[in-house]
Amino acid sequence: MLVELCGSVCIDSNDEVLLLTMPRDQQSTVEPRYAHFGVLWLLALGLCIGCYDGELLVHEARSTALNTRLAEVDLGRYLTTMPRDQKNSSFTELELHVFCTVPRSRVAAVKSRLDAEEYRLRHDTLAAIRGATSEELAEPSLTQLRSRIEGVVNAILTDTPVKSIGFYQIAFRRR
Repeated sequence: MLVELCGSVCIDSNDEVLLLTMPRDQQSTVEPRYAHFGVLWLLALGLCIGCYDGELLVHEARSTALNTRLAEVDLGRYLTTMPRDQKNSSFTELELHVFCTVPRSRVAAVKSRLDAEEYRLRHDTLAAIRGATSEELAEPSLTQLRSRIEGVVNAILTDTPVKSIGFYQIAFRRR
């Protein structure tokens, strides 16, 4: 009884491996205790052939490169007066010019979505800015204010979240 493994290697009923790549009268046998090395080698060789697709690798590299390149999208200028300070009864006027960074491949989709939701974006961003406390505004990197605005923008852009929020200009004026 012969069991065919790879078309050129067979194991007969005596557990001997026969190499069938030679003519029948020149076949050689391998002892059974070493047979598994040959079979493992042939299996490894079979697995290595065709393990990658060159076109797919190039496509993945291109898409990764496009996604790592970020572009800035202008979110507009905002001028608002913060609630009155209870300690000294003064007002703080806050002027911001905000932008977000998105993958360059998504800029057109993000701009069209933001244009469609312009009024909602403006209202929710102003509400997020006015909700900031004086401690949050005193923070040098404005991390909490950035995260608030990022939450607003990501709520609108559900399918393409922004990578970060930045400010072209920011000014505080006490009145």
